[in-house]
Amino acid sequence: MAETETKILMKGVRKAFGPKVILDDFNLDIKTGESMVVIGGSGVGKSVMLKCLLGVLTPESGAITIDGDNVVGIGTSERDRVNAKLGMLFQGAALFDSQTVWENVAFGLTARKVPREEAREIAMQKIAMVGLKPEIAETFPSELSGGMKKRVGLARALCSNPDILLMDEAFSALDPLIRRQMQDELMAIQSKLHKTILFITHDLNEALRIGNRVCILRDGKVIQIGPPEEILTQP
Repeated sequence: MAETETKILMKGVRKAFGPKVILDDFNLDIKTGESMVVIGGSGVGKSVMLKCLLGVLTPESGAITIDGDNVVGIGTSERDRVNAKLGMLFQGAALFDSQTVWENVAFGLTARKVPREEAREIAMQKIAMVGLKPEIAETFPSELSGGMKKRVGLARALCSNPDILLMDEAFSALDPLIRRQMQDELMAIQSKLHKTILFITHDLNEALRIGNRVCILRDGKVIQIGPPEEILTQP
């Protein structure tokens, strides 16, 4: 697939809850291999947009396509096929306390019946990729710091080799130093893997660091989209 092709397209998407319109003629295209950051304050529709993309919510109108395939209102088997392309990391790491670090990282693989030793080998590669030491693999989440848990979550998102990474306020709960380190890790990983990334944040500095393009969302509408330097110099 060429680097210029559209990976995700949301066109004319409208989502309302009763009289309250959350997304209003929402349009967004994300190219293959780019890091798109959507920024906006609380309640502007960022999470609703993501839930529509994931199929958790169904918009009243508009089109959503991934790799050119319509994903609005598709059946369970088709949704499973689409979701296999997605790796997700949200604000909470959502790790399983009863499983070791490597078991958490390999969860998606073992759920698909990948042999345990093969899954562990892949998990160890991803653990190293996110900057964790091998001995961490046999520990449990309760033994880890917040930053380490976030790295484990990122490793888990990468472990199934998804085409697309969806990241919803993924680093917002971290202290500033760890947050910047995680941004650096993500940017380093992206330089190697060239994933398509949709990153949601409310922090302008984070958006300008991470994004190839930045989309500013207000009241369910895109009010500006462009490269970081344009967002900064021509708001």
